[in-house]
Amino acid sequence: MNKKRAIKLLLLWLATFIMAGIVSVLIYVQMAVNQENVAVSLEIEPPETEAENISIEQVGEETEIEPKPGAVGTADISEDTEFSHLVETPKPYWEVFPISSSGVSADNWHTILVQNRFKIDHTITPLSKRDWHLVRINNSIRVQFHSEMESVKDILSRKKRGKFSIQLISIEDDRFPLAVSLMSRLLHDGHYAYLHRTDAEFDGKFWYRIRVGFFKNLEDARSTGEKILEKYQNDELFSAKYWPVQPGPQELSRPVIDLRQPLNKPWVIELPLYKAQSKALQDLAVLNTETDFSYISQKLKSASTGKLVFRIRIGFFETKKEAAGMIYRLKKKFPQFKRMKRIRL
Repeated sequence: MNKKRAIKLLLLWLATFIMAGIVSVLIYVQMAVNQENVAVSLEIEPPETEAENISIEQVGEETEIEPKPGAVGTADISEDTEFSHLVETPKPYWEVFPISSSGVSADNWHTILVQNRFKIDHTITPLSKRDWHLVRINNSIRVQFHSEMESVKDILSRKKRGKFSIQLISIEDDRFPLAVSLMSRLLHDGHYAYLHRTDAEFDGKFWYRIRVGFFKNLEDARSTGEKILEKYQNDELFSAKYWPVQPGPQELSRPVIDLRQPLNKPWVIELPLYKAQSKALQDLAVLNTETDFSYISQKLKSASTGKLVFRIRIGFFETKKEAAGMIYRLKKKFPQFKRMKRIRL
């Protein structure tokens, strides 16, 4: 009897030991997962004087699976392959074409400016030497850098990706065309420049921050900032003060257009055509404070005249009724926009 009792105790002890081991393994795995998803935060002191209150956002790692170079939807970036045309097509509604393709025509609309929430990208990329391009990757049009085309996409590769931008100046919303002009000038000098709009008003105005990115460390960011200020010092385009910032996850993920949006939400709002780009820019500055996505496109009015026409569209909406509701809200807040229509892509 004592022998049977001893065996039972031994088996009970072994079962307890095994259960404790399993629990320990589960706890370790959970800690590892949580540790991997921790967002990095670094406080960077801004200058004491600035026209607006600048906030430093946290940086989060992207959860999107990275495509392998050469897979469908990736681009072989090289100095001889300059991607610059963002052309509107029936499906997938946008496509990126190389500079060697035909330019602006009377047949196709070419998107030149995209507002994706708070971020605004100029999508006519230059021929100047640079280390980034617009590419179509699977379900998005995005900014891609040479360093991201490495054959091995491991943790060390991801750590080399840019985590910082430099902020050169902030411009109030009624001078939006100037902000776009400065962004375009930086782009043509080979920098990846973009605008980031404040999510709230300061002194009764929205502000557009002109930023250049992306840099893997503070030293690279500050070095580029010094070079930019030195190059443009005679033109007095930028303030003598600039500072590195840590963009938020949406800014860092670099999507210009999510191609799944028009597929799932095929309704857009269209404004009457514009003869001048400057007028379209002024109206977009008003509208983008109330919308999550809008864009300006251009095409030749006719092959014979050589004159351009411009178009603003606001998207995306799942139903015709939803688009009508947005039109009602925009007209109520901005009575100057009397003519808007719903379009199904």
